[in-house]
Amino acid sequence: MSDPTLEIVWEQSSRAAVFTRRPDGTASETRRVDPAGLLELAAAPPPDVELGGSARAVFAVCELARRSVAEGLVHPELASRGAQWSAFWGSTLEESVDETLTQIAAALPPAAAGAFGGDAEETVADLYPLLVDRVARDRLRAAGVRLAPPPGPGRPSAVELFLAGLVAAEPELPAHAGYPALQRRLAAWVDEGLGVLPSAAWRLGLHLDERPGSGSALALEPWLHADDDPTLALPASLLRRGGEDGFLFLRASDPRADLGREVERLLPVLAEYGIAFDPDDPDAAELDAEEATRFLREAVPELEQRGVPVLLPREWVRAPSRLRIDLHAAGAPRASGLLSTAALATFDWRVAVGDVTLSERELLELAAAKEPVLRAAGRWHALRRSDVERALRFLERRRRGGGIVDLVRATTGLETDESGLELGQVTLDAPLRELLAGAEGGFRPLPAPARMRGDLYAFQERGHGWLRLLGDLGVGAILADDMGLGKTVQAIAMLCSEREDGVSLGPTLVVCPMSVAAQWVSELERFAPSLRVLLHHGGDRLGGAGLVEAARAADVVVTSYDIVARDVDDLAAVAWDRLLLDEAQDVKNPWTKRAQALRRLPSRRRLAMTGTPIENRLGELWSLMDVLNPGLLGSRTWFERVFARPIELHGDERALERLRAIVRPFVLRREKDADEVELELPPITVEKDYCRLTVEQASLYRATVDRWLPRIEEHDDRFGRRGAVLAMLGQLKQVCNHPEMLVATGRALDGRSGKLERLVGLLAAVPAGDKSLVFTQYPGFHRLVPHLQERLGVEVGFFHGGLHARQRQELLAAFATPGGPPVLVISIRAGGRGLNLPAANHVFHFDRWWNPAVEQQATDRVYRLGQRKHVFVHSLVCSGTLEERIDRLLDSKRELAEKVISGGSDDWLGGLDLGAIRAAVALAPDWEAEEAAA
Repeated sequence: MSDPTLEIVWEQSSRAAVFTRRPDGTASETRRVDPAGLLELAAAPPPDVELGGSARAVFAVCELARRSVAEGLVHPELASRGAQWSAFWGSTLEESVDETLTQIAAALPPAAAGAFGGDAEETVADLYPLLVDRVARDRLRAAGVRLAPPPGPGRPSAVELFLAGLVAAEPELPAHAGYPALQRRLAAWVDEGLGVLPSAAWRLGLHLDERPGSGSALALEPWLHADDDPTLALPASLLRRGGEDGFLFLRASDPRADLGREVERLLPVLAEYGIAFDPDDPDAAELDAEEATRFLREAVPELEQRGVPVLLPREWVRAPSRLRIDLHAAGAPRASGLLSTAALATFDWRVAVGDVTLSERELLELAAAKEPVLRAAGRWHALRRSDVERALRFLERRRRGGGIVDLVRATTGLETDESGLELGQVTLDAPLRELLAGAEGGFRPLPAPARMRGDLYAFQERGHGWLRLLGDLGVGAILADDMGLGKTVQAIAMLCSEREDGVSLGPTLVVCPMSVAAQWVSELERFAPSLRVLLHHGGDRLGGAGLVEAARAADVVVTSYDIVARDVDDLAAVAWDRLLLDEAQDVKNPWTKRAQALRRLPSRRRLAMTGTPIENRLGELWSLMDVLNPGLLGSRTWFERVFARPIELHGDERALERLRAIVRPFVLRREKDADEVELELPPITVEKDYCRLTVEQASLYRATVDRWLPRIEEHDDRFGRRGAVLAMLGQLKQVCNHPEMLVATGRALDGRSGKLERLVGLLAAVPAGDKSLVFTQYPGFHRLVPHLQERLGVEVGFFHGGLHARQRQELLAAFATPGGPPVLVISIRAGGRGLNLPAANHVFHFDRWWNPAVEQQATDRVYRLGQRKHVFVHSLVCSGTLEERIDRLLDSKRELAEKVISGGSDDWLGGLDLGAIRAAVALAPDWEAEEAAA
């Protein structure tokens, strides 16, 4: 019976698998060894085993590596993998070595080339240099060779670290910026013939460093730099310690002679500053604070003119001290005691480092110095010249006072961030602190003015006072109260009181959705009949000079966003006192015509009213603020980088808190359940009603997914994929509503949709005398209204975008009367906002908009001031489908808006990755079984 054989397989990660193959073909447990282990195994193979073909070949490589090192066929190498640098002994391939490796590769069984898919030549070429490096490194260490960097405060050079790495246990090196240059020199040396050393001389360089435990003293140490490469340097103190080898390894010249010659050359210059070195015994010279300051300011420029490099301490270069900008701001009151609009605050900016404030003269001296270094508060501070220059430019630009936008940008660090500086201590007087506290500050509530009919709730009086405060300061504001809390009434109170106090300087332009323009006119006539109101709408609206004259004669002009985009030239000819944007989320996209048109309108002050300043993304808040207070949140790109991406993608709490601090003075938001509101609204019950798909729906759902997923996967570009995803999701939503919406057959609607049957059942259970709203985003499904009328036996109204203004008013008036239709189907686009419908107390979301803000706006048509009945809200969701899964994602979108502000679109779905899309649209397993059975 033959003996067992030893086999070796070379694997990835620089290791070998070693095992014994028994005569019956079975193998012993595999153990893995590194190159050092292979060399040990080759030197003493285990007894009682034969060497298999793989082991004989690997051991032959080991023997060749030992012979090559003994014959000096090695050279130093510096290599990098990513950011990690390593020092290696490279193998110098001669023709005889090359031939031997080729023969070994021919004898290596393919099974032994585990790391290279059976390629024996590649395996041998990978193994041989690793073994050479390990043999050379181990022999040097066994001989006691040590090349560690010298001790002391000086910074080790790349050469010192490299030499130490050649005899270290492992090749990895600590980080150093000088490795790339050294690598190029080594490669050139190898290419030029291995061992042909440059003959260029060494020249003197000076390295400045802090002496540990010496207080303010600095040490100036002589180094030798290669004359042809200033980045190649070694400390002259190596010569005193007998370390000539480190120099001779890199240069053929005599380092001691070069040092003596250099010191003699520079003696006059060094002596002028009290510095002397002994060429035969070089050591560092100690400088006190005064000597060091003079050396840095005067000697360094002269030495560098003579070609003598001067290197600063490693700590100074790696982490120079940051200049800090401190701010003290005080309010600039008028005679009336109110804050001045033109100059809200006087700013006193100071530049500091550590605990020391620098004067402008000191900054100018630092800017002129070759090395901007100073001693302050018991320690040395090295400054970036660019920071000093930025600080000077910053002070020059910001000597004057500023308004609230400037104040907020200053106190939250936006001013210093964009200048590349660090905001330090901020000191504000009491009036400014209260102003920046926003809704939490101490502004004075104002009651309803005499010109206004009706009273205000207490929370509305606070809103009135806040609007007047920011309006009097000429600052843009966002009134973001919950839907139904009377934002319009608070704005009307503001308009009336401004005219009573004589602070209105022209007409106000109210811009709102077309569906609520008539309601604005009605509310103004109801609460403020003394105000002159002009409705700028319809085909017979004024234009040109006629519009300008009529606007000047009015107190309020009401128009729509679409009309602003069309008539921007005529409207821009009017000097508006205020631009008031109702349902201001309509300008969330800054690139639309309407948003660009609004930016062109001249106005002294601006106000936005919206219950949802953030519907989907933080970029919408930037767009709105850019209309109200241009420049507050910086550029769009900067805002995305600093706030939007960190908060939305990573939940960055620090960025979130900072953003809240920035927008807090400009946003007032109260929710219906807030303590200060005290509306005593009736209770509200919100629930989800889950529906089962019919077999027809399940089959059509699966077919839709199967048709669209391959198309989505084919799209490489982000925009093409987004469009395909949204198209698929839209069709799946239609399937969940009713198969007839996707594939119109003309068949009866009964029994084909679990959701429609559930809706009919819920509406039938509504108590007599109660009224219901049914919201849908598909007004084109005309068969829904007659189907509900037939099944319920009652009149059903239909409010959609195709109705003209009179039809809308008549329909809403009829619904509000006891004898009007008890059910009103509403297109969520046409009637999901701006309408007051407290006559209803049941809300049904037939299909999901998948934007919680839009759905909340729709619900708030009912749950608002004037509601007296218990409100019931039903969201219909098809279980086991994408409706149920995406419903779980909506809460996070609510939380984003609440976190930033409180403290309608589906497009966000198009950004989901393929895995998330497949998981979202997959039909529940039980439906797969039922569909197959059917």
